[in-house]
Amino acid sequence: MDNEQSKAYCIQAYFDDLESRIAFLKKLDDKGHQDEALMLCCCYIEALGSHLYHGSTNKAKNYSKILSEHSGSIIFSLVHPSRLKEVLSNQKLFKNSISNFNKALDTWPKELIHPDIAIEKLKPFSSNEQIYWLQNNIYKGTLAALSYDRIRSELVHDISACTISLSETTYNNSPVPSLNFKLLYSALKNIFQFHKTRSLQTNLWYFEQNA
Repeated sequence: MDNEQSKAYCIQAYFDDLESRIAFLKKLDDKGHQDEALMLCCCYIEALGSHLYHGSTNKAKNYSKILSEHSGSIIFSLVHPSRLKEVLSNQKLFKNSISNFNKALDTWPKELIHPDIAIEKLKPFSSNEQIYWLQNNIYKGTLAALSYDRIRSELVHDISACTISLSETTYNNSPVPSLNFKLLYSALKNIFQFHKTRSLQTNLWYFEQNA
């Protein structure tokens, strides 16, 4: 077996094992172990993100980025106004002007918004430093980041967490689904399949390729 064949074998074995692990999560959920299934689902997403974007040590950003780019669901990449309001309120950079941001965000409809549009809406009363921060950290206002903080982190550190209902929020005039096991499990399977297919086709590990 030459090096290329050996590598292909290792890649196939890796994804076969991961596929089995992912399938087991559904069995856990079906047997009533919802918290355990959801925690592992989020941890697998985080691990795949950290492997893919291995140049970054920011696990929350890696998790959010892989959900936004490879989950197959656009909603993870979109900003929730209430979530963004909470994020900005906790940033020292926005402390002295937070009332302006809060007033603006309170007037936004309860609908998900593209990050670039959110930044444009906030630019008129933002300093250059604040705009730069938003351009690099707007992901913190997305549903992906919300699921990291409110589901993944609470399950890992506090043992249990509640799924997040977004029934009052819309996207394209339709209600946004809850952040729960069903949604995140579907995202994980899409992430897995995308990188499995690409890795097997190129005989390169997914983290060796351009993310």
